[in-house]
Amino acid sequence: MDHENWLELVDLYAAGGLDRDELAQFEAHLAAPCPQCRARIREVQEALSELPLSLQPAAPPPAIKQRILERIDSEKPGLVFIHADEGEWVEAEPGIFAKILNLDTVSGRLTALVRMAPGSSYANHRHLGTEEVLVLEGSCYCGGRLLRKGDYHRAEAGTIHLDTRTDEGSLMWISAPLQNQMLNPV
Repeated sequence: MDHENWLELVDLYAAGGLDRDELAQFEAHLAAPCPQCRARIREVQEALSELPLSLQPAAPPPAIKQRILERIDSEKPGLVFIHADEGEWVEAEPGIFAKILNLDTVSGRLTALVRMAPGSSYANHRHLGTEEVLVLEGSCYCGGRLLRKGDYHRAEAGTIHLDTRTDEGSLMWISAPLQNQMLNPV
């Protein structure tokens, strides 16, 4: 093969477009000192590296994006993703809605987002396991103490909450046992 033919293969080589036999032959050619081919490879690789910068970003159609994300999720066992617009909000008590993020029946715990409507309250209860609360929006009274956005509360097993309510409404992240012991109103 004359040198002009080798130079014609440089573009395909730099782009990874040579088949196995062509690649073996071209790399054998490069093994012998060939400054022209090596210089051309550097030029082509530099041009190819700048190519993405010249492209306009394009968003895939929503259905395609969803399929891609589902495939990624299915290929990564052990990772769970719940996007803000996913999941179901269930009314646990009047004005109190929960979106379950994780339900672990083995350990008897759940993790959820809980949204309390303004003026709603949760019945008095004793904790049968540790409960953790992080207020994400609004404010609420937890065990009679006011918690605002960013505040954290932990209640150990056996403790009692007598005043759990909100005036303005709240959104909370909660990790808790699956059940509490409900108490009679005081």
